[in-house]
Amino acid sequence: MFPPQLALVGDRIALLPMQPEHADGLVAAAADGELWQNRFTGIPNAQMVQEYIARALSDRDKHGARPFVTTLADTGQIIGSTRFAKIDERNRNCEIGFSWIAKSRQGSFVNPEARYLMFCYAFDHQHWLRVQIQADALNLQSRAALRKLGATEEGILRRDRVMRDGRVRDSAIYSIVDTDWPQVRAGLEARLQGLGLAPQLKLLNV
Repeated sequence: MFPPQLALVGDRIALLPMQPEHADGLVAAAADGELWQNRFTGIPNAQMVQEYIARALSDRDKHGARPFVTTLADTGQIIGSTRFAKIDERNRNCEIGFSWIAKSRQGSFVNPEARYLMFCYAFDHQHWLRVQIQADALNLQSRAALRKLGATEEGILRRDRVMRDGRVRDSAIYSIVDTDWPQVRAGLEARLQGLGLAPQLKLLNV
């Protein structure tokens, strides 16, 4: 199991362990595009952020989840959030979820580098067998991004959860397994290099 205060640092972004003091930065990131109006995932505004962080830290303490704030490595600016969840040490698998990025950073280097850092940690350092990712079945943008990463679509969980607006959601399930990882890593490294980044993962205790 990795330490709760472990940060994953790349060339341009750093995934830092979420803390209560990140509230203002998360609200500012979500305000870039008013992302709390997104119907596909729960993104906090100023009224929701304290509960959002409290639930994330409760999941960390009770279930071994690892919530991060996504930051620019050079300035420390918070531009989103993501986490490892549903960590199953015995069976060596986990889920990546609760992922969102400020609107002005969407379609940039941020998502591929964040995924690269998390997959490198999962497969190269933890030696997990499987990483699962869910997407709202209606969220075609996220589903296309997962396919672009090289994830395999495994099926649809029907009527999987009730969303904040009361809609009953179907969830599309994707995965990357350890035998996929060499090809996925090569593809991600080529993408990052094409964006002018040096693919790398540094682990820091913060």
